[in-house]
This record gives sequence, C-alpha cells and structure tokens, in this order.
Amino acid sequence: MTVPEPPSEHDDDEDAPLLPDIRPPHISSPSSSSSSLPFYQTRSRLIITLIIFAIIFILAFGGYLIGVPSIRLYEDIVCHHYYNRLEGKEHRGLGEDIEERLCKADLVQEELNFLLAGLHFLGAVPPLLTAVPYGLLADRIGRRPVLLLAISGLFLANLWSLMIMRFWRHIPVRLLWLDPIFTLIGGGEAVGSMMFYAIGSDVTPQAKRANIFLMGGGMGLFAEIIAPSIASFLMTKSPWIPLLIGISAFLPAAALLVFIPETLHMRPRESESATLTPDAVSERSLPIDEDDKPGFFGSIISQAVNSLKEVYGSLAVLHSLPILLLLLAFLIQPFGRQSAGLLLRYISNRFGWELSQAGYLLSLRAFICAVLLFALLPSISHYLTKRLHFSSSQKDIILARISVILLVVGALLIGTSPTIVGTIMGLVVFTLGAGTDALTRSLVTSLVGQEHVGQLYAAIGLVETCGSLAAGPTFAALYTLGLRLQGPWVGLPFLALALICFVGAIGIWSFGCLKRKHPRERTPSGEDEVEENTLLVMPDAAEAGAINIV
Repeated sequence: MTVPEPPSEHDDDEDAPLLPDIRPPHISSPSSSSSSLPFYQTRSRLIITLIIFAIIFILAFGGYLIGVPSIRLYEDIVCHHYYNRLEGKEHRGLGEDIEERLCKADLVQEELNFLLAGLHFLGAVPPLLTAVPYGLLADRIGRRPVLLLAISGLFLANLWSLMIMRFWRHIPVRLLWLDPIFTLIGGGEAVGSMMFYAIGSDVTPQAKRANIFLMGGGMGLFAEIIAPSIASFLMTKSPWIPLLIGISAFLPAAALLVFIPETLHMRPRESESATLTPDAVSERSLPIDEDDKPGFFGSIISQAVNSLKEVYGSLAVLHSLPILLLLLAFLIQPFGRQSAGLLLRYISNRFGWELSQAGYLLSLRAFICAVLLFALLPSISHYLTKRLHFSSSQKDIILARISVILLVVGALLIGTSPTIVGTIMGLVVFTLGAGTDALTRSLVTSLVGQEHVGQLYAAIGLVETCGSLAAGPTFAALYTLGLRLQGPWVGLPFLALALICFVGAIGIWSFGCLKRKHPRERTPSGEDEVEENTLLVMPDAAEAGAINIV
C-alpha cells in the first residue's frame, strides 16, 4: 500500500473546483454548461470518488440480494411444473404450495441445472460482443452515458426475469434465456465495471489509482459480506422481499450519476491536487479534420482487427515453457467462479438445507476473502520481504504454491465430505486460496519485458475466456451425471474443479524448478507495494473486462 505523501500546497481544499477556467477559447466552460441544470454537480475529486464508491456498493448490494431468492423461485417454478405433470397421489396443481424439500427431487434439480447452465452460458456472450464497441463509445461521448446504459440494460434484464417469475403459469420458464439480450444495451456488468475503472482513472492521480481501485473492489466485497445474509433472513418471510429490494436498488444507483460531471476530458494535475484540469492538450480537445476522423463503426472494425492481431501476437510468448506452465493456472478462476453458484444448490440438495440457510455461506466466503486480501496476504508478504529478505519473485512463488494447494484441498473437501461441517471447512480452505490468480499474474508478468506485457495479457484473457465458456456446460453436465449416479457422486463437479486446480498446481510448482532469470529492472520498494495492491484488484477487473479500457 502506498505511503501517504505530505500535503502539497494544492491539498488544502478537497472541495476546490475540478475545472479551473483555463480552457482554450474553443472549449466551453463547464460552469456555463451546468449552471442551468436543475441539480448540483460536484466539482470535488473526493466527492466524485465517494459517489462512485456508493454506486458500486448499491449495485453490488442489490445484485447479491437478488441471487439466492432468484434461484429459489426458479426452483419453485420448475418444481410446480414437475409435480403438475405427475398423476395420482404425487400430483400437485400449479396453484398449490409445495414444500422446498419436495423440490430436491433429482428430475427437478436436473431441469433447474439445465436452466441455469444455459442462462450462464448465454450471459457470457454479450460482454464478448459489446466490450470493444462500448469502450470506443465511452471515449467519444463520455463515461456517464455508457455507464447509464449499462445500468439500464441490467435493470431491464432483471425486470424480464421478474416477469417470468411472476407470470410463470403462462410463460415458459426457458424464456428466461432471453435475459442476456437486454444486456446488449450497455454491455452489462462487464462494461459497467469498465466505466467505473475509467472514471476512477480519469479523476485520480496515477500514484493513488492502485489504492482507489483496491477500495472500489472493497466496496463490492463489503456488499457481498452483508447482502446474502440479509437476503437469507428476508427469505424466511418471502423470497419476493429481497428480490424486489434488490431490483429497486438499480434506481438510486442510476440517480446518483446526475451528481457527477462527465470525466472524459478531465485529467488530474501532476501534483497531488484535489482539482482536475481539462485535457486541453490532448488530441480529442484539438480541432480534428472531419475527413481524417474515422467513423464509429470504422473504429470498431479497426479495434477488432487490432484485437485479433494482439491475440495472434500473443502466441509468440507461448514459446517460453515457464509461461506455458503458468498459463495453466489461469483456468482455475473461471471454473472456480462458476462453482460458486453451484455450491448453494449442491449443499441444499445433498444435506437438505434450505437455500435461505445456504445463502449465509456466501457471506462467510466473502468475509474470509476480505480478511485474506486485505490482511493476511499483505502481512505475510511484508514478513517474507522485510524480515526474511525474500525477493518479490521468491515471495510470489511461495505464496502462489501455498494458495494453489489450498484450492486443491478445499475443492476435494467440498466434493467428498459426507457431512456439512466438512463441506464448510472445504469452503473455508478453498477461499483461503483466492489469491492464486493475482500471485500467478505477478509471476508471469515478471517473465516478459514491458513491450510484451500486452501480448501476455491477451494470452491470459484468451485462456480465461475459453475457461468461462467451457465452465458452465462442463459443470452442468457433471452435476446432472452426479444426480443420476446419486450418493457421493453428486459432488462430481467439485472433484473436476479439484482436478483443474491440480493441473494449475502442476504448472505453478513446475515453474519454480524451471524459472530462469530475466534481464529486467526491479521497481523501487514503494512501487513494488503499489504493484502488489494492484494485483489484488486486477483479477476482478480483468474478469469484467475493465482492464481493456483503463
């Protein structure tokens, strides 16, 4: 974590105007354009950052409120259709109440598994199609409009799901698969995350960006700690209560956007100032010949071609065996992320827990993850480097090896434990390995020169994208097979997760034996600390596509 610097002469007023009137004549003053607005737009960099943090927290809080109740309502709908098709004493009409324990029948869980697997797979498609176009659009019209579009698309997608759940007697439940279509409006969570990071980059000096990104990730993690527990408590009354509250949270989040100015042309001063200056000398502030200015769709095509060239160029870094070994570890994150949603249904089905009870485990997992990222890893890193005098690379190798072993052991415990206590212990152990991705990213980055980092990250992104597309169908097929085999085989997806983690462990442990020194200067200790903090946040950013725009 960066050490706070002494306040400069510009630091004595956090509420000073962001845009001092130093614009060239062809750029209008922001005060003149905003004076007619019926609401106040802040001019403080601090307040802009706090508002962005508030929006992140509100959206994450609403999203985690929706998660578990939605699964329960989907299960109830599938369950009603299943018992309505039966004859005799087991028949239940669509209007009758059905206890949750009766919905754990294998055929009900297979249909629910198929429904959610299709939803997750289709949900991964819009971000792949829209990240580049909306990134270019944000550089042309601004961050706020694109962020508002992303929030609107997510809101409409949740309204569609709400309509399916409300009128399930008349609408086929598989029409839920149309949900991702609405995220084409704004690009969904991926583009929303991109805009948060872009705004943070616009208004924050480079020396403080790592801490700002870390705190922004902390807002989402804090929401994950409290929201699932609140949702589980409210579900004892009705699953509709947390569901409606969660969907309603999108409205105040969107409303907060009107209180921050557009940050596209804002750039923080080189000094540690609370004010921003207009990017008057940048190319976008200078007059551009319209004949030479590429069209929007031309820019999209050009960017797509460049992306393909980057992917092709990234194959060059694969000539290194250590890099190939470490790339194996990047398959862990997409499969681990997919297993989190399956875990609730697995525990509910195998151990007879209600979904509302299993939801508390999400808060437990988030709390452990917060302690790990904000306390354990920084403390252990400091001890290894300052007390034992390990180099940064040696420290990362040790922590990565320990973390990936924790992932393997945790997944095995979850998949094989015959008791709920053992499964929860497995969840705790697995969560303690959550730093594997960040540590591996640090290690693999140290193997290439600065000029090849872009190619390396393109290769990492390709591996993670392939993993994301494969994880949903793979786990769905394995869980369905486990339900049919019954008994301990229900944990088959987590045994597969343990196998994938083991493959990643082979890569990380073998890397330590094959590592060769690379002629590259090390950064000063202060910058090293910033890099470590950044690495703790960047996996989330990359997961949502944010790293492409910041």
